[in-house]
Amino acid sequence: MKLDFGAVFEQVLGFYLRLPLAQKVALPLLAVGCMGLIMFVSNWATRPEYGVLYSNLADADAAAVVEKLQDQKIGYRLTNDGKTIEITPPRIVHETRLNLASSGLPKGDQVGLELWNEAKLGISAFGESINFTRAIQGELERTILKIEGVSAVRVHITSPKRSVFASRDVPPTASVLLKLKAGSELQEAQIKGIAHLVAGSIERLTPENVTILDQRGKLLNDRPSEEQKNGADLTRLQYQREIEASYAKRIESMLAEILGAGKAVARVTASVDFSMFEKEEEAYDPSGTVTRSEREVQENQGGKSSEGGVPGVLSNLSNQTGIINGGESGAGNLRKESIKNYEVSRAVSKVTKSPGKLEKLSVAVLVDGQYVEVLTGANDKDGLPVKERQYVALAPEMIAKVENLVKQAVGFDTDRGDIVTIENIKFAEQNNDIEEALNESATIQMAMSLVNWVPGIILFFFVIMIVIKPLVRFLVTPTDAEVDLSRLLPAGIQELEAELEAERSKLSSLPDKGVPSIDIEQLENLLSDNSRLVKDNPQQAALLIRYWLNDGRM
Repeated sequence: MKLDFGAVFEQVLGFYLRLPLAQKVALPLLAVGCMGLIMFVSNWATRPEYGVLYSNLADADAAAVVEKLQDQKIGYRLTNDGKTIEITPPRIVHETRLNLASSGLPKGDQVGLELWNEAKLGISAFGESINFTRAIQGELERTILKIEGVSAVRVHITSPKRSVFASRDVPPTASVLLKLKAGSELQEAQIKGIAHLVAGSIERLTPENVTILDQRGKLLNDRPSEEQKNGADLTRLQYQREIEASYAKRIESMLAEILGAGKAVARVTASVDFSMFEKEEEAYDPSGTVTRSEREVQENQGGKSSEGGVPGVLSNLSNQTGIINGGESGAGNLRKESIKNYEVSRAVSKVTKSPGKLEKLSVAVLVDGQYVEVLTGANDKDGLPVKERQYVALAPEMIAKVENLVKQAVGFDTDRGDIVTIENIKFAEQNNDIEEALNESATIQMAMSLVNWVPGIILFFFVIMIVIKPLVRFLVTPTDAEVDLSRLLPAGIQELEAELEAERSKLSSLPDKGVPSIDIEQLENLLSDNSRLVKDNPQQAALLIRYWLNDGRM
């Protein structure tokens, strides 16, 4: 069966022309609203999600990365003035980074030792020297970027030529410019580490010839002058500050458990002796002597003279002795010598005093009182009593206990001259404006995150209230003609029986003109069945009557 589009169009046009004016206006709006809703939902549902691939890229790196993404047919978009690249879908972000890293992207502003990956013929010695300096600068920049808190860095190195005369030799120097992350600050040890890192990477460069600046032009490794060198050492001052901060933290943490958090503030001043000396003493005790050594020599000479022969072979072979000197000798000689050495008692002492001895502590502690709620005697608009927050100072007994605890915590020593002062003063009430501002900012951010959903939600309710709800009402509400036709139809069996009784009475009053050609009982059954069908299906009955009234057209 062939579909006649012309007839269908005529029927639709006729149906539209027979509609009331309100429905004629609502029907095109319904069609346009449905199409717009379908397009919006389809666009919103098919909108791709992006994930950040790289941020804060240089222009050259961004161009190279975009070219690689185009070759791999990966969807991307540029934000933050082209410095941030986002790709879709987000699940391939890490895989794409690895692929780009294998290609050496992003390279960054630093050019390192990869300058020699490709051999260049014909380059002069001066060009090689410049490239070597560039490579060292780039490698140092990449290394310094690994330090926490540094977001960007530039390194400049000067390498003057060596001179054959030592007096004319100029040492190399280096300058480092650091861009720190927001809220970050380098410690003194980190700054010294950067200076030694740069100095250790360049021949003949010393840390004193390295200049380090931040993005605001502040000199970070300022070399102390001679006057400053003669003054206090920074390391000693830092040691003293650490001692004071340790005592203050100990006191505040202890009192927080008693009075509550933020109810006590402690400040400690420590007097530290950084002098260092060595002392050696040697003492002798004359009353205490000990024999160390003793020597005794005794000689005895004299008596009769002795005989002697001439030495030689003859005297040795014969028994006779040759007389050398005869006669009586003089009187004998006696020599006696005795020596005793005594050791005097001696004591040797060596005293070495190390620096950093704590000489005195001065402790000042401020404690807040308590706050209690008292009745003001007034009532609010609901009739409830009004309470007021009132400050109450600590009792003297409580202050004495706090003082004893503080003394025990710092190791109070009266011989050392320590001082501990406790004062009970009302603290200034905290200003909650900052907290309220932060909460308000968080609320605004959450609201801004929901802004993208607001147009869709508004359009959805608009379509429901303006389009779908009138359409549903139009489909379920019968027209005026249907209402009139339904009124003409019998309401039920009782009404139909009443009409039949009326007809019977009319027929009985008429003169008998013969037997009627219509069976009354059959007509009653037929009307009863039709009435039941109409009661069960009123809309279909109304459409059928409309079809009859329009000469076979709906």
